[in-house]
Formats: sequence, C-alpha cells, structure tokens
Amino acid sequence: MARIAARRDTQALALYWRGRGCRELAGILPGYGPEDRLRRSIDMARSRLSSDDMRELPLPEGAADRQPPRPRVPRAVRRPAISTAQDDLFQTRTPAEPAAVAPAPAPPATPPRRVAHLDAGEIQLARVHYRGLQPSDPPDSFLYHIASSRHAEQMLRDGLDLNPRQPLPLTERGGVPYWLSLLVDDADVMMDGAEEEDIAVLRLKRFMVDDLIEDDPDATRSSGVACYFLTGGG
Repeated sequence: MARIAARRDTQALALYWRGRGCRELAGILPGYGPEDRLRRSIDMARSRLSSDDMRELPLPEGAADRQPPRPRVPRAVRRPAISTAQDDLFQTRTPAEPAAVAPAPAPPATPPRRVAHLDAGEIQLARVHYRGLQPSDPPDSFLYHIASSRHAEQMLRDGLDLNPRQPLPLTERGGVPYWLSLLVDDADVMMDGAEEEDIAVLRLKRFMVDDLIEDDPDATRSSGVACYFLTGGG
C-alpha cells in the first residue's frame, strides 16, 4: 500500500517506516492504536455536547439564594483634622522687639566765639559816601556805623576794639539817613563837638560778624530799621 500510494521511491520508503513505527508504538503504549484514536475522538464530541446541554440544566439547590459578592471599595485616605478654633490673643506670644539702638552721641557743641579785636581788612571796613543813601534802601550784605571823621580814621588804621560794656552800634543801610538826621537836628547829640562836615559813615562785611552782634530793640523801634550792638560774642 505504501508503494502504491507513493509517487516516488523516497516517499514510499517514508510511508512504510511511518506505518511500521505506529504499529510498534501501539504494541508498546496502550491507547495509541487506530481504534484508540477513534475512541478519543468520540469522547471529545460527547464532552462538547454535554457541556452545551449543561447550560440549560437547573442550578443546584441553594445557589439562587446566594448573593453575588460586593464590589471592593478602596479605602479613603485619612487626612489630619484641621483645627478651626481661633488662637487666643492673650496667649499668643508676640515677637520680641529688636533691642533699641542707642543713638550716636551728639558731637560736642562748639563754644561761642569771643573776639576782643577785629582787623579792618578782615571785616572789609571802609568809608562810604552817605549823601546818596535813602531810607527806602533795602538791606545789603553790609552793616553801617556812624562816627566822627577822626574816630573813623583811627578805626580804619587800628581796627576795632570790642568791649561788651561799650558795644559799637550798627544799623542796616536804610537806617543811616535816620541817624544822620538826628545828629544834624540836635546839637546835643553831636559827637565830640563835631560839625556836619566831620561826620563819617563806615561799613563792614556782615557775615564776618554775624556771631558777634546782638539785637538793639530800642534803636530798631525808633528808626524802623534793624539795629545791632557789636559786642564781640561770648
């Protein structure tokens, strides 16, 4: 049969050995023969039929009352509770205030200047022509002093000797005509018997003696222009 079925010699030889091997295995192993293979095929068909029929069989007793298992719910993560109570204001500790920094010591005050003599060149002492001065003249950077020509020449040469007990009267530019009018009208006020031609007007730089003068309130009220005393400070 192998030779008839085979088309080539090699195929016939393979079919022969295959059939012979199957017969030898059937004699050695139980259930390996052709009849056994047919029996296994029938059993497999029956098992398929029986499984399809089992779907229509009634459930065993007590299975209908059994409830399906509940789905598993994941456990919620517990969070720490948040306190909503307000803090007691009386128990709350306030932050400590920084230590106050001690202020730096103030520099020592400069003692007031005390001057007993002023050089004429230092204070720019000079003689001016007083006939052009008017009561309406505004204040300038100078202070003025009225003296006799002889006394004026001495001050221009030797400077000013300052004495708080005998201060030198000074006035601003607008007060010069007022004091000149008093000297001309009242002969008792003339200094050292001087006549009108012997009167001299001197001026000095104001910022050089600002700390050496004091207000003269009486002369200021009478002339209507600010007047001062050159005392020398101290």
